[in-house]
Amino acid sequence: METNPARSSTDTEGPSIRIAWKDEQSIVAQWHMTKEFELEVERKFSIPFDELPFVLRLFDVTDRSEIRNDGTDIYTDFDINLQSSEWILYGVIEGMTYCVDLGIRMVDGRFYSLTRSQPI
Repeated sequence: METNPARSSTDTEGPSIRIAWKDEQSIVAQWHMTKEFELEVERKFSIPFDELPFVLRLFDVTDRSEIRNDGTDIYTDFDINLQSSEWILYGVIEGMTYCVDLGIRMVDGRFYSLTRSQPI
């Protein structure tokens, strides 16, 4: 198992997300959002923050230098409870490279990324 330290997104004004290997088959994601950012998201989507459908989108970036958003990215969405500030993501494989987006997935499937972790 890789022993990389947790990696964090670098956006200090908006939300931040960090991911780290929990064990050979899972990654733990931890995030933080300021109250100001939560209000900004509410205004943008015109939906109460607590009712937005938040997900963690786990990308396999093993054979890619970046996420392309061209329909060929390999990812898995995890519906989350935003009342928590961390979530365990299962189904990963030791030796692969992953990054995670914290975002909102609307009913019609559109995905809005709020922040992205550094790869591990």
